[in-house]
Amino acid sequence: MINEKKYLVLLVLLAGILLAAPTLIRMLNHNTYIINSEAYNNIRLYNQGSSNYDSLQGHSIPLNIINLIRLNDAARQVLFKIVPIILGLLTVILAYLVLHKQNISEKTIIAIVTLMIVSPIFMYIFTDYKVYSFVIFLNILGLYLLVNNKFMFSSAIFAIIPFIDIFSGIVTLILLLTYLFSSQKHRTAIRITGIVLTVTIILSMILNTYYGYNILHLFRFNLQNILTDIGANIGVSFSIIILTIIGLILLWEDGWRTLVTYTLMLIFIVASVFNDTMRIYMNFVIMIYAGFAFIYLNKRKWSIAIIKKTTILLIICSIFFSTLVYTTKIVRSEPTPDYVDALNFIKAQSLPTEVILSSPSNGYLIEYYTERMTLVDDSTKYYDKAKYDNMSVIASSRNLERTEKILKEYNIKYVLIDQEFQSYLNEKEGLLFIIQTSNKFTSIYKNSKVEVWMYTG
Repeated sequence: MINEKKYLVLLVLLAGILLAAPTLIRMLNHNTYIINSEAYNNIRLYNQGSSNYDSLQGHSIPLNIINLIRLNDAARQVLFKIVPIILGLLTVILAYLVLHKQNISEKTIIAIVTLMIVSPIFMYIFTDYKVYSFVIFLNILGLYLLVNNKFMFSSAIFAIIPFIDIFSGIVTLILLLTYLFSSQKHRTAIRITGIVLTVTIILSMILNTYYGYNILHLFRFNLQNILTDIGANIGVSFSIIILTIIGLILLWEDGWRTLVTYTLMLIFIVASVFNDTMRIYMNFVIMIYAGFAFIYLNKRKWSIAIIKKTTILLIICSIFFSTLVYTTKIVRSEPTPDYVDALNFIKAQSLPTEVILSSPSNGYLIEYYTERMTLVDDSTKYYDKAKYDNMSVIASSRNLERTEKILKEYNIKYVLIDQEFQSYLNEKEGLLFIIQTSNKFTSIYKNSKVEVWMYTG
């Protein structure tokens, strides 16, 4: 028992260090701004005081009951910066306790939880303010209550999830049903929880539809990079994928239950390549198989010991390299003080109705600091695909008349060119040509990070 507590403390300490490190490193570089662009969107939506409508972009959004909680400024800062880290640490503790209930060996539990902690997705979720930090914590808490035979409390916890993020509620239900197929334990409790969750999903759908949200917008599927080794924002290490495949093979048991479970998991894994939410959920599932595989490779007798040691070392180095790459990426991510200075300039310079053209990936933080609409952000392709396509037209077209027509249609007055948008425009070779060869644009701001052009036509 003493050793178990010692290991748990060390795991929580590791999680705390990894979650706090990016922010602390940025602070040492005199950058106190929140890291992730999506966090800025969540903060802006919270601050506007509406749980179902984006007043800046002018469209309905999914119901999120967290946005109904009203806090003063000091409490909001705690919610945005500290609560996600606390939820991450609690998730580690609960995951450790849940695995203990499954009669898994201590070494395997430590391997699973360690792999979970160092995974880039874990850092992505719990580093700053995201809906997923609440959703994943509630999932693990609900599972903990479920395996401890407190299914009434478990049902109540799971029932909250669709009112925070309805698609996450659907994914939770799918995974609960998969668990029902694969395990003989807690079957009655899972059935009751599944029924309760189904009812709350339907109720959430009704409420979202009532408030004008198109439920079809929930299903956001498009092919994405899933390897953090080559730059994915929400992805896994290649080594984890290999370990997961090995783990799936090792844990295979003959019988229809295993066949159904593996079939459902395969479908889920394939779907997660196209959807962020499913990939976030799947990250926590595959760590179980990866953890089993890692312990198996470590325990297995190899004919040549040096090959075993080299293989294990390469796997460990690959996993931590992926974590290091992701940590470095978010430490260097926007916004920086220079970037925020440019956004404050636009806010002071512009009218509330004027629109900014820039990179979709930084759209959320641009909207947050300028309080102005961007032509596109990371949600635009799902809410208004025509607008998203027109951005590509502007970037690639060398026809001034065609470009001006779109600029005037959307009231675009400012073009904010950061490093990412510069690379995109260089590839398209349209808008930059027009900016440089026509007299329709004036450079009004420039620093080491950003250049701002004003459309004067």
